[in-house]
Amino acid sequence: MIYMDMFVGPVLASNKEAYGVYAQKIGALTLQAGALSATACWGLERPQGMVKPLAAAVELQPGEMLVTRIVRWKSKEAREEGWAELMKNPQMQAASTPMPFDRTRVLYAGFEEL
Repeated sequence: MIYMDMFVGPVLASNKEAYGVYAQKIGALTLQAGALSATACWGLERPQGMVKPLAAAVELQPGEMLVTRIVRWKSKEAREEGWAELMKNPQMQAASTPMPFDRTRVLYAGFEEL
């Protein structure tokens, strides 16, 4: 059964290009590790007024936009194997792949496709 990782976090609007470069690099590494797809999205709105908008959940600050990344795997088992492979890859180390965002405010969850 298809399994998906979903990440949501804040990125300074001025770091949009840097985030794009980061997302492409991490996406390629994720595909090499067996993911079916890896999609990065740049938020266009900062919705307010809902019970708990994502902007509030990640403590979005002025000048920041939301990003999300969704990675599809063949199964949860394939995800576990792929993630273990990714973590061994030297290109995944913070020094070689600087993160253009505050990773302490990134939300993550794993989902099974219905």
